[in-house]
Amino acid sequence: MSKKTTRNMGTEVADEPEFGSIADAQAQTLPVPAAQVNHAVALNTDNRGMEEVDSTDLIIPRAQLLQPTAEGLRQLTADYGVGAGDVINNLTKEKLAAGFVPIFYYKEALRFNPRKKDAPGFLAEYAPGKLIWRTRDMNDPRVLEQCSFGPNGEVPVAVTTLNFFSLFDGQAMPVILSFSKTSYKAGKNLLSLAKLRGGAMFSRRYKLSTDEVTNDQGTYFVMKVQPAGDCDPEMFKTTESYFQQFGMKRDVLKDHIEEMEA
Repeated sequence: MSKKTTRNMGTEVADEPEFGSIADAQAQTLPVPAAQVNHAVALNTDNRGMEEVDSTDLIIPRAQLLQPTAEGLRQLTADYGVGAGDVINNLTKEKLAAGFVPIFYYKEALRFNPRKKDAPGFLAEYAPGKLIWRTRDMNDPRVLEQCSFGPNGEVPVAVTTLNFFSLFDGQAMPVILSFSKTSYKAGKNLLSLAKLRGGAMFSRRYKLSTDEVTNDQGTYFVMKVQPAGDCDPEMFKTTESYFQQFGMKRDVLKDHIEEMEA
């Protein structure tokens, strides 16, 4: 039996029940302060000096869920005031707000070298934590062989991720919000909600929180997503422009990727 504590990106609520169904989640919306909704828009109004920057020239940051075992966590806490259970921009290291708008989605598989040399699947020719390979072709033989449990229950050495190019409240640029491993279910829930709610993916808002889970595997955090109403016209205009700028180039996006946490 697992014990869960929900972190509302800054506050904690003990033993919060999960939604019984997607329909239950869809029925709940949260008020969004206008200042938060429009902050990212205001940050993007002046691009002087960057007129010739192409979307493929940019390195897109990722939203990183900090686990209790994250390497360098103590230093991140000292330097940026973030801790386990927080979701941060992995390029700037700042904590992300709870509110966000997913703009588009893609699926990807990745394999990282384990941090410990005695871990299953460690390859001596790669540094610990190094990205070994990645692909968006789900028919790639490596995906079929390395992303599934072995015949005797062996844990996969590679992971499948659900990725959402998303604009978070207060951010000047979108980040990639990825769901894998123990948070994979939350990614499927977000994708299902987006499909169920209809309209353009970037017309709907969501709220991201994290649950602390304790079981026989230890204590770790998983992500959770709830619907949070619709975008106002100004935000919709902004997210639509990001879709037009990046959506058709999603296959060549460069992201700031680090070792994948649980």
